[in-house]
Amino acid sequence: MKRLALILSITILTMPGLKAFAAPTGPGAPPEAGRYDAATLARLQDNRIEYDEIPKLVHEYNPDISKAWDTYMSSREDFAGVVTEMESQQQVVKELADQYVSLGQLTGSQLLVSTGRQLDKGYKGMIQGMRDTYNKWETNRQNTSAIRRAERQVVAGTQSAMIGYETIRQNIATLQTMVQLYERQTDMAGRMASLGLATGTDLASANSSLLAARSQLMSLENQQESVRRTLCMLLGYDPDSQPEICPIPEFDMSRLDGMNLEEDTRKAIGNNYTLISQRTSAKGNTNDQVVARSRMIDEGDQKLIIEMQRLYQEVQDKRAAYEAAQTGFAAAELSRDASERQYRLGLLSEAQYIGTQLAYYQKKAAKESANLNLLQAMENYDWGVLGFAAVSD
Repeated sequence: MKRLALILSITILTMPGLKAFAAPTGPGAPPEAGRYDAATLARLQDNRIEYDEIPKLVHEYNPDISKAWDTYMSSREDFAGVVTEMESQQQVVKELADQYVSLGQLTGSQLLVSTGRQLDKGYKGMIQGMRDTYNKWETNRQNTSAIRRAERQVVAGTQSAMIGYETIRQNIATLQTMVQLYERQTDMAGRMASLGLATGTDLASANSSLLAARSQLMSLENQQESVRRTLCMLLGYDPDSQPEICPIPEFDMSRLDGMNLEEDTRKAIGNNYTLISQRTSAKGNTNDQVVARSRMIDEGDQKLIIEMQRLYQEVQDKRAAYEAAQTGFAAAELSRDASERQYRLGLLSEAQYIGTQLAYYQKKAAKESANLNLLQAMENYDWGVLGFAAVSD
């Protein structure tokens, strides 16, 4: 579980140096037969990582999570086998106990009669006790809550990593185009400077923009590879393999319609793992301990209420930023279309044309980034409702 906590602390800026899992090529072994329909199973094994598949991919192929579930299922089956074996031996023990009772009755030995009855009663009680324990294990999810919690944490971390990867990929695509435009701009500045139509400062400025874009592009490409390897490890692929990491679809704005801060906060208080631990803690043996525990629970509830308000407001802020970015991009599209017509007609200089192109791609990148920021804020809010909102100072 310590390794799981390490995984979740990873950010896209600190990916290098992550200790590699002994992950299989693939995603690993096939899921249990009958768990998924043919179409779902095919998607999980098609060597493509899609955002909506992350929960299933983590459950089936994350090395730590799949091992934890395998260990749990094996232990459950072993326990069930012991119960079944004891039940199969019950008749043998009953016959032995009956023999004790019969022999005691024939010989007048109350000790033998008592021994036989106690043997039968004790064995029945032992079987019933084990059966009750097993049934409780089967029906009480506390036995799997730690695994489920860890799995959800890994899912949340993997979603963030994939959002980070998509952000980097979109920025790389934008920068590649902008580098080409800056190269054209630099060449043009050089030609104009040679003709005395531009100053050395103009040429230096164009070169500076080009070098900065190239440097940023190289840095992003290094980050992209680091995040790609992390995604592979989290989802059970060999980090040296090359599964296709699919683009994340546009944010579904209808998700915002399901937000209800008051109701969601009540759910978050009931689901929050820290608060559950506080509520189930020992009540204490003194009045001071009881009061301190009650105060701790109240403070925890209040902290969570504040945190949910923050997460809710973050979604609203990211929504506003996304809508503003959409508006800016729509205006940039119109400007680009107009500039292309004017450029073809000779009504716009090359310098002016390149400027409108740069502005377009900058607005495009801003819209794409705002979309992913809104998605991440929405995921953070939903995970808060499910019990993962922070309540610490």
